[in-house]
Amino acid sequence: MMLNLSELGNLHADIQAVHEIVQTLKVIIDGKEIEIDILRNQNGHYFYELSHYYKHADKTDPHDPSENRFSSVEEAARGALRCATMFYRSTDEGGAWVRNESFTP
Repeated sequence: MMLNLSELGNLHADIQAVHEIVQTLKVIIDGKEIEIDILRNQNGHYFYELSHYYKHADKTDPHDPSENRFSSVEEAARGALRCATMFYRSTDEGGAWVRNESFTP
């Protein structure tokens, strides 16, 4: 069942956005469990949120993707997995998984 997110967003003037979690995935990368939420926005586009980002030893901040809008759940899932693994290397001494503080399970 598809919710009318625009209608829900108009219920009160202070509602800034309504997103529907349409899929939750768990992936294990070299022993670390990462949770991925795939969400749909009011325009019908899909995006993801990761529970953790990988910060490699040479970088000060964990990777935060600039492109996070997709036309399907599958595309969003692939984008999330690419983002989660983009900088990860099992041989990266000093690198670490960093909790995404804005992720709420």
